[in-house]
Amino acid sequence: MDKVFTLTAGRMVRIMIVVATLLLTAVRGWGKDNFVMSGRLDGVDKDVLLIEYISFEPDRKMVRKRVPVRDGYFEFSASLKNAWLARIRLKSVPEKDNKGFSIFLVPDETLVLRGDLRREQELYKVKVGGSEYYEDLANVREFVRPFQEELAAAVMEYNDGLASGGDRVALLRGRQKSEQQINDRYRAVREAYVMSHPESEAAYSLVQLDDRWGIAAIENLEPEVRDGRFGCKIAQDLKVMQLMSLQRMAAKNRPAALLAQGRQMPPFRLRKPEGGTFPSDSLIGKYTVIDFWGSWCIWCIRGIPRMKKCHERYADRLNIVSIACSDTEEGWRSALKKNRMPWTQVISDDRTVEAAYNVKAYPTKVVIDPDGVVLRSFRGEGEDFYDYLEELLGD
Repeated sequence: MDKVFTLTAGRMVRIMIVVATLLLTAVRGWGKDNFVMSGRLDGVDKDVLLIEYISFEPDRKMVRKRVPVRDGYFEFSASLKNAWLARIRLKSVPEKDNKGFSIFLVPDETLVLRGDLRREQELYKVKVGGSEYYEDLANVREFVRPFQEELAAAVMEYNDGLASGGDRVALLRGRQKSEQQINDRYRAVREAYVMSHPESEAAYSLVQLDDRWGIAAIENLEPEVRDGRFGCKIAQDLKVMQLMSLQRMAAKNRPAALLAQGRQMPPFRLRKPEGGTFPSDSLIGKYTVIDFWGSWCIWCIRGIPRMKKCHERYADRLNIVSIACSDTEEGWRSALKKNRMPWTQVISDDRTVEAAYNVKAYPTKVVIDPDGVVLRSFRGEGEDFYDYLEELLGD
């Protein structure tokens, strides 16, 4: 029975690839969609697959698609001019538990996924296949899989410790130490692989926004990769890493204690969209959240609804100031118009405020007390920031 089931499953995957390829050929003939994705998801009967990515075709926009999953199967197609990094997750799984599976959607390619998208720590096990690019990507993913397994084991050890009644702080420190050691080795291997495969589009999936080696990796790419269908995303990544490098150099010339807890907030005066400037000393008297974001930052945009709820709930006790960073005038104003954030909006034109606040990732949120003293900083869009506000300001 097991032998028959294995053979049937293998045939099913091959049939899916053939069908998806035929579908891609057909839609090319219609002159519309040139990317097709299909797959079989384990443990899912009926659900909705949420797909989102930022496109610059021709203008910057967030693309969100909802794809029905029936009996575990799904199909999706799109018209793409460039490759974009997408996030894929199941609607039934809360975002706080699983931020999703990341993969490039590539024009003129067919993607077939097989696996379980329900548990974040096991997303590295998802099988990737299809046309040439995705077969190459499968090999790259297999190459780095040992590091993903180590990271998953570190999380499992932490969770098991908590379940056994262990000390949360001690367990967290142990987990962070393990993850740091693993990631240091992982980064070295990724860097070596990318630098030794300058002709590979799939290898670029290993490049992260780390200016310490990412800029050199991009400059080392063959022109066909750097200027091809991944060119727009690569150019965006290069811009961000170059700005990170400038901020890193600027930070070296400033005292590291500027953002230490218990120190006075670094002052600033920044331009408002309606004209004039906003001085930071006007924030004294209330608790304040300084939100460093950008219209280009997917996690910043995703956090806006939660920030609106915070503004509504704590309006009488809390100032919020959003500082747009590394943004164009057009992109900033377009995002303000679309998202309608009813709190103070300013833009950093020269990146000095980011350096002063030691901003190295986006979003970054800094909580200030009514006397202008730094309480805490949060990097990324996570529950810890909102939990902290609840502890600080909750009824």
